[in-house]
Amino acid sequence: MFHCDPVRAVEEFIKTMTYLSTERELNRLLNHIVSAARQLTGAEAGRLYVLDQTKRHLYPEISQNDAVPAPLQAVPSISLFTAQQNNMDNICAYSAFSGQLVNLSDVYHYSGFDCTDLYEYDQRTSYRSQSLLTVPLRGYANITIGILQLINYHDPDTQQISPFPNTLESLVKAFASQAAVAIDNAQLIEQNNHLIELLNATNQQLTAENINLKIKIAHQCRFTDTLIGDSTPMQQVFNLMEKVLDSDATVLIRGETGTGKELIAAAIHQNSHRREGPFIAQNCAALPENLLESELFGYKRGAFSGAQKDKKGLIEAADGGTLFLDEIGDMPINLQAKLLRVLQDQKVRPLGALESHKIDLRIVTATHCDLETLIKEGQFREDLYYRLNVFPIELPPLRARQEDLPALLQHFLVEYAERYHKTLQGFSPAAFDMLVHYDYPGNIRELKNLVERAVLLSETGGSILPAHLDKKLMANPTQAKDVIPTQAKLKEIIKIYEKQIIEQYLQSHHWNQTHTAKVLGISRRGLVEKIRLYKIKKP
Repeated sequence: MFHCDPVRAVEEFIKTMTYLSTERELNRLLNHIVSAARQLTGAEAGRLYVLDQTKRHLYPEISQNDAVPAPLQAVPSISLFTAQQNNMDNICAYSAFSGQLVNLSDVYHYSGFDCTDLYEYDQRTSYRSQSLLTVPLRGYANITIGILQLINYHDPDTQQISPFPNTLESLVKAFASQAAVAIDNAQLIEQNNHLIELLNATNQQLTAENINLKIKIAHQCRFTDTLIGDSTPMQQVFNLMEKVLDSDATVLIRGETGTGKELIAAAIHQNSHRREGPFIAQNCAALPENLLESELFGYKRGAFSGAQKDKKGLIEAADGGTLFLDEIGDMPINLQAKLLRVLQDQKVRPLGALESHKIDLRIVTATHCDLETLIKEGQFREDLYYRLNVFPIELPPLRARQEDLPALLQHFLVEYAERYHKTLQGFSPAAFDMLVHYDYPGNIRELKNLVERAVLLSETGGSILPAHLDKKLMANPTQAKDVIPTQAKLKEIIKIYEKQIIEQYLQSHHWNQTHTAKVLGISRRGLVEKIRLYKIKKP
């Protein structure tokens, strides 16, 4: 306590201000402010309140007392407003609003303020508050950011609790002013640090999300080189493929004929860790049992009549890579047992051999059959089914992914136009509409055949027209509703078709009337008359 020695007090004040200007950790700073204020003034106890972010409450942050324990929990918070009005009854709230220092000789003999918070504190701690000095901490723009309270001045002469001398008020005001600036700075630094931490955490999260997004895009892009499908069913297939790429689990691809099961199997191989190994495909329905057995397992010279030299089987040839067995449901029951042994032991024994060879391969199978029904009928081994069905992937039929049709049509149009060295303008609106409304019972295989045929029939420099498409598309019920009005008479139907054909041929010949009339076998004048009659306009 240096208030009785002016020189010592100034020295201590300067020392304290130096510390306050350099301390950046908020809680240590607040604690030091209360300690220094008590030391400067000879207060037995002290506390410090800080204004919350809502500007409606003062919350106790520091509580010190040399006489009794001073738990912070015993100090209540203070509401600045009561019934939507300034709470001028509470000493701290009054000081915060007015900016005035309040010096009370004895809080129990003064009725000007509501001192309930002090009385409750005394009851909880068995303390006796008497003299009280309350000073606002006003920061930048002269705004109160907190309240400093000093309790029970200890008179050095009488060694008794006495009122705070008026001579201390100027010193306390100066101290509070500097302390407020230090608190302001510390709070600003703490907020900035919090924002930096938040920004760093957000940046880390964004970086992680960006990496995951790049990985996801990369994974998606690696399939789009060979597979087309933005529809939800195909995206689900791609997601399943992603899950199984880095494993050696057997995959069973199920789907209707023509859905592209071999393409899926090849994509799994090409994007797996076995991509450097061979990818060998065999259709189990393409060969009779004896030939399929020797093709898969190989044979030794002299194993049977005609076996003049050793032949490596497809299973052994796929060592280090992937063996794709298409139409596995058509594999003869006797061969199923041998395939099961390969899956169980990872060994293969060629026909006529005495020893088995260790192999390292992944087996992917595919079928359009209902294997569960075949099991019930005794045509497929149940134990082999469970070995093959570790990771099933169901391919949707083309009719279930119609949003992929435009991209598939364009892809095959470009492919076959390049193969047959034709420059085409694309599909005419009518032909395109017929193609996207067809059900494709043969799935992608049928779509490829339809486009290939249309490209072959089309004229170089022109477009794919309805006349280039298979007649079954003309009979499509969906198209019939679009082309022919209900209850139409024969003459009306003929006019509709004639108008459409003229529009299609004009478009395929870039609206050149001379060329169009020549192809249609009519005069240019006759074509012009029909254009006028049907009110055909170039778009």
